[in-house]
Amino acid sequence: MRLRWIGLGLAVAALGAAPALPQSGASTLSRWVHAGFAAFQSTGPTGNYEPPATPFDPARSPPPPNYASRTEWVALPDSRDPADDTPPGVLPVNQARAKVGVFFLYPTVFTSDQEWNADTRDADLNARIAGTTIRNQASVFNGCCAIYAPRYRQMTLGGYVKWSENSVRATELAYSDVSRAFRQFLVWNKGRPFILAGHSQGSRQGKLLIEREIDGKPLARRMVAAYLLGNWLESDWFAKLRDVHPCTRAGDTGCVVGWSTYGEGRNAALQRVFVGRQSGFAPEPPGRRFHCINPLSWSTGPEIAVRTLDKGAWLHGGGTTPRPIEPAMVSARCDDGALYISQPAKAFADLVIPIGNYHNVDYNIAYMNLRENASVRATAFLRANGSRGGGKAL
Repeated sequence: MRLRWIGLGLAVAALGAAPALPQSGASTLSRWVHAGFAAFQSTGPTGNYEPPATPFDPARSPPPPNYASRTEWVALPDSRDPADDTPPGVLPVNQARAKVGVFFLYPTVFTSDQEWNADTRDADLNARIAGTTIRNQASVFNGCCAIYAPRYRQMTLGGYVKWSENSVRATELAYSDVSRAFRQFLVWNKGRPFILAGHSQGSRQGKLLIEREIDGKPLARRMVAAYLLGNWLESDWFAKLRDVHPCTRAGDTGCVVGWSTYGEGRNAALQRVFVGRQSGFAPEPPGRRFHCINPLSWSTGPEIAVRTLDKGAWLHGGGTTPRPIEPAMVSARCDDGALYISQPAKAFADLVIPIGNYHNVDYNIAYMNLRENASVRATAFLRANGSRGGGKAL
């Protein structure tokens, strides 16, 4: 049986005015959008999308992880884990000698309607995380870098489906783990440059890290880039930052890469507005713009990047033998934070949320472009700044 995993498009923007949608099926549509990142079985996504009925209570929360313990990390540079997996014929670097570390935050995999936050001791949950998001997403960075991925007490999916003060508190609990894990990562990374990466809920937590731990501090000078996919990156969010800015070219550093993937012909803005309203997110000002960079051309303009620029889509697949790379699979263009793609191959099309939302494969539709780009940015940073540190990573 194939493992399933679920995440969601976080930081949903609820704009003030949007065309009305038919009420018929509205709740179903909202849930499909929030179901986000899922490895489906043939019957579709499964899990609980309702938030817990009881209020968030920190006394009921699972114990905080001890990030000095290796057991609280799903991937480390010197362990054999799914972040080491590669497509056929592609070789990883020796992570022990990598000059750049990656701090990776996985998307929502926890879907309880009983508890607000995940328990990092949950063996079944940990296996699903390792066999899905770590294998299919975090692995993109093993061509350049040493990968560190902490377990964290992430908020359950239902906390986003119906946003409330409980959601705020559960998100802050998750962030308390992420921030402590990040500090341990910095110790183990020994002063080297780093890449921050995530997807969906992980990208939302990455944004908080930039706001609270990186931007405006000396640490910002060591950030090669942040890959925060499957998350709406508001232009006015960047305007509030001092050091960190959106990436606009392939070799930019100190910047953020991001997009949310949709099928050509869909309306991402309409979906974003609708889901925000359904979920109870605070309304946002009309006219807000969002950042997207096209992974096929590494430009932010609206021009279509032709499919021959797609160096290879990739999903590991459910078996022990990884699936082959599929080059030239899609064309793509950016528009207001969304990456619109042409029809992908069946293995990828099967993972679409049935409203044309390809959140599930944000990392995978241009996996090889992403893999190459991480190396390009790391090399550009090292040439300009040096390694800023010595010794070997953990």
